[in-house]
Amino acid sequence: MQIKSLKLIGFRNYLELDLEFSDSKTIIIGKNAQGKSNLLEVIQILSHIKSRRATKDAELINFEMEEAVIRAVASRHCEKESSDDVAIQEEKQISLLIRKSGRRTLKINEISKRPKELAHNIFSVSFMVDDLEIINGSPSKRRDWMDSVISQLDYSYKDDLSKFEKILSQRNSFLKDLAEKGKYYYRDLNQALKDQLDIWDDMFIEKANILSTKRVEFIGKLEPSVENAYRNISGSNINLKINYLGSQLSKESLEESRAKDFARSYTNIGPQRDDVNFKLNDTLAQSFASQGERRTLTLAIKLSELQLLKEVHGEYPILLLDDVLAELDEDRQDFLLDSIEPETQVIITTTHLGKHLEKWSDNAQILEIEQGRVISNSSLVA
Repeated sequence: MQIKSLKLIGFRNYLELDLEFSDSKTIIIGKNAQGKSNLLEVIQILSHIKSRRATKDAELINFEMEEAVIRAVASRHCEKESSDDVAIQEEKQISLLIRKSGRRTLKINEISKRPKELAHNIFSVSFMVDDLEIINGSPSKRRDWMDSVISQLDYSYKDDLSKFEKILSQRNSFLKDLAEKGKYYYRDLNQALKDQLDIWDDMFIEKANILSTKRVEFIGKLEPSVENAYRNISGSNINLKINYLGSQLSKESLEESRAKDFARSYTNIGPQRDDVNFKLNDTLAQSFASQGERRTLTLAIKLSELQLLKEVHGEYPILLLDDVLAELDEDRQDFLLDSIEPETQVIITTTHLGKHLEKWSDNAQILEIEQGRVISNSSLVA
């Protein structure tokens, strides 16, 4: 899979940009706050629908503009019907209009689509400095990480997640309404309200169990790949375990949580509260791993994401590396760059080329960014 071209109008600090990606390797060089990460953010939006950095669409639009336009041309290999068939490239032209109101307009190959149909046209794996929070951060960071990866692996997951979140919001609103009416215990409810709560409970359990099942399956597929990558990077024979800290819900488990739910006016168990932990030789990485071990584990996770997406979709996703090399020591930098398969399109941002990128950058496209403009576009030829 490759991004072949990108056109931006009014996106972040880019008033207007036309960019062709001429090589599978692209290195974007520039000082901080010049717009390097904004280019990667565009590809993240095309892959995941939403931005990791913005809470609302208005933040994506240049302050001089009322709306932003993203146009991209992407290509991917079509599956061959038999071994004798010649592989062909399927090209997609994607046009996304973003408004400050949050309303979007999407066209794919000039055909109007619902905005949520943006998903599964482009696949990418991002490795950024804040990805270290997969290990160090709050449970919500790990849930967001799981949801973003599974959404690219499973076409139905994003829809499952959206339905679950709506039901969770409605159940929480119901609990809040009960509290405002002075009903703080299940025994305070009349039969009609009990029946209504039962309906929300049944819907919540059904959708919650779909999500937790898919998360457990994902962790099961990811764990051996992460362990193997960790051993290769560290040169150790460490045992790694990734545990999903959640379980299937039942009427009984939700009933046991009712006292707390009523007291707090929100749902206290379910996938919205679940977590993941990582253990190295039975030691909890979040609490006891060194910084080096946490960086190694994060790198192993990202390389495993690449492999999983390759297995599911038949080709490597686009790899986005945002100033992450500065967070890795020389050995880990070398391992990461040496691990990138030749057919993988990789886009790296950095403040300077550095000796490791110089070694790796044969046949790479080099872009220099300054204040939302490409001031230099060249190639380093081996």
